[in-house]
Amino acid sequence: MATYIGSQCDALGLDTISAGSTIAFAMFLREQGIIADDVGWGDAPRALQLVQMIARREGIGDALAEGTQAFGARYGVEGLAAQVNGLEVPMHDPRAASGMALVYATSPIGASHNFSDHYMIEISGRILEDLGIGALDRFATEGKAASVARHQDWRAVSASLVQCTLPNPPVKNVVEMIAAATGYDITLANVLMWGERISNLKRALNLKLGYSARASEKLPELLCKPLADGGTEGHVPEFEPMLREYYAARDWDWATGKPAREKLLALGMAEVARDLGGALVAGK
Repeated sequence: MATYIGSQCDALGLDTISAGSTIAFAMFLREQGIIADDVGWGDAPRALQLVQMIARREGIGDALAEGTQAFGARYGVEGLAAQVNGLEVPMHDPRAASGMALVYATSPIGASHNFSDHYMIEISGRILEDLGIGALDRFATEGKAASVARHQDWRAVSASLVQCTLPNPPVKNVVEMIAAATGYDITLANVLMWGERISNLKRALNLKLGYSARASEKLPELLCKPLADGGTEGHVPEFEPMLREYYAARDWDWATGKPAREKLLALGMAEVARDLGGALVAGK
């Protein structure tokens, strides 16, 4: 049934993560007595019905179609929604892989694991020697920000290649394929610079459109509460120190979230620096 519901989300043009999270959120609020609507609980046929109601904006589906942030705000419990900047958090819990706290908070589109699947490195113990990323303690916070930023830059290139992140081919092979396809003398340093440019360009675009870093880059309440048992018992990422370290690695201003002018110029983004003008800080 779960596979069928997922296929129906695809057929109806719904994101499976957002749809599933929103329906689960409604079921949670019903269990807590916050809403009175009958949304079921663990009832697969009812979940399928809700998917169809969301797509057609029928009944409670009309409100659910707005996502968890808006649905929670409707009942005064927006803080209970597991979302970042309006995008529902997927299954990769930052309490189990602390680097994902930075990935979700700094993603230009909200809580997207596709901006970096850093959890795969943290949980598997995988070493990405070419990227300068060694084995990481999945619960550690200190010293992890630079590897998150580097991996985000690498995944920015992967996305530009329309490459699925799951196969994870060797970094060296991908660089060699890009060189072979283009005929240019391309190195890993070139590729990582392109990724860093992409990351900074997305940041600049968001800032120009009114993005407020200090108000937006945070984790939902749910993920800031430790679990009482299980493999992640008692663990919650120390988020602000991680974020400060991340900003230092990115050369972004802590107060505003804006990239340093020198950073953009070093990346060959003089046009972006001129376009944003006063929106950029003069130094680190």
